[in-house]
Amino acid sequence: MAGGRHSSPDSGRSIGFYAVGGLVAVAVVATGVVVFKATQSDSCESVDEYSLAADPAIAPAVTEILAESSPEQTGCSRITVTSALPGDVAGTLGKGVDAPDMWIPDSTAWVGKAALTAKGPVAAAGGSIATSPVVLASGGGEQFASWLTALQVPDLALGNPLFTGVASAPILGALAETGATSESVRAALVPHAQAESVRTEDQPVGQKMLTELVSSGKVGVSTEQQVVEFTKSESKISATVPATGTMIMDYPLVVSASAPDRHYAAAKKSDAIADLLHSESAQEVLTRSGFRTSGGGAVEGGVGDVTALTVSEQSVADQTLGAWALMAKPIRTLVAIDVSASMDYPAAGGKTRMQLTTAAALAGNQVFPDSVAAGLWAFSQGMNGTQDFQELVPIRRYDTIVDGMTQRKLMADQANRLTELKRGATGLYDTTLAAFRKVQESYDPRAVNSVIILTDGANEDPDSISREQLLDVLAREQDPARPVIIVTIGITDDADAAALADISRVTGGSTYIARDPSEISEVFVNALAHRGS
Repeated sequence: MAGGRHSSPDSGRSIGFYAVGGLVAVAVVATGVVVFKATQSDSCESVDEYSLAADPAIAPAVTEILAESSPEQTGCSRITVTSALPGDVAGTLGKGVDAPDMWIPDSTAWVGKAALTAKGPVAAAGGSIATSPVVLASGGGEQFASWLTALQVPDLALGNPLFTGVASAPILGALAETGATSESVRAALVPHAQAESVRTEDQPVGQKMLTELVSSGKVGVSTEQQVVEFTKSESKISATVPATGTMIMDYPLVVSASAPDRHYAAAKKSDAIADLLHSESAQEVLTRSGFRTSGGGAVEGGVGDVTALTVSEQSVADQTLGAWALMAKPIRTLVAIDVSASMDYPAAGGKTRMQLTTAAALAGNQVFPDSVAAGLWAFSQGMNGTQDFQELVPIRRYDTIVDGMTQRKLMADQANRLTELKRGATGLYDTTLAAFRKVQESYDPRAVNSVIILTDGANEDPDSISREQLLDVLAREQDPARPVIIVTIGITDDADAAALADISRVTGGSTYIARDPSEISEVFVNALAHRGS
């Protein structure tokens, strides 16, 4: 989880220690907030410990509320709060390891998104804690007629919709506006997604983003609450809302514990937590922090009354946000090229299949930007002792410098060596599984992770796993939260098209057959650009 988990210096002491001492403490750390409060309790025989991950915007207010609560108010529980972006929490839920017991993302939309890949149940509890309209923040108070026109600003500080609901809001707002089409919205997203795909560091969010807007003079996407809080110490920024209206962030309380027993226990505690967060004193804290609450309207220093936009067709919204994900994620791939004896067969123009395949690999190597991360394997039966494959270049970004040479140059040099490597039969299945596991082990959650297999034959290794075993293992080991797709390229009709199609299908990848060897280069470039089926 972004920011990690932290514990009190006294976390090894018993609950009884705190009960006797009647201690109240709040510790603020670099990337999270730890809250514990224990007072002499008349009705709690024991105090259970639970974790709560909260969006960075609301985490301080939740911390303050819990710091002033008694064990009875929290259902005889002690809550440890960490500050984490919604996208990072959703990723943690997909792994099912170190998942928070409860969660407050910036939008209810995250509940459905996380539930699709979570290892356990994800359920909203207690409704919205507070709300805040999404705004456009700038030093000059720029006005925009619509969210679509705002998205068309080339240097708009949008943020990453894969990690915050705030960054998704302009996209959803544009889709909700009368006259805006999904095609026009997607077109407006292209430059933002391309900029995201080559970014080496995450875009700043929250107060850090607003600070950068002051110095850069750009326009950025934020919330009324964040601007109100920011202007308490910095007056050089203002917030506006397009004339069409805006999306509203609603900060729900969610039960997110992965293990069934733990989820059930957290769900029981969440009733008390929800009641506490909706109490009059808690709502006062939230209002003071710049949020709108159920009992009030506009906040002081905010944008006043706003029209709430809603998306009428959720499927269109999902497709558009999915398009962003595919456009914005950089490519990370392991290319495995068959160097078996049949690759020496003559092909078009007096060249061999291997020579044409090498030319295709070199063409792809030149076309793609420095943000691409790629590695190179060669394979044939017994390529490396009993192993059917050999790593030529490990996966690295093209702009990585290794011993004074770029990764791009290393890839080109090793591709030129392919014709010199040992020949033999085709060791397809063992190589495919090993490559899949290699990419999975070093998975990059901010990229499209893939394996690209180029072969002109069928599996010929009698000691390898079978086709059925390979497909079964790939299906079992595929992690929906960390997907690795396999793209297969068959070179001529000699390739086992059926087996290649099955391998790609079970991992969500695509398969290509270059029946004319002269097509290999074009097919390979298309495959390298592949970002999901």
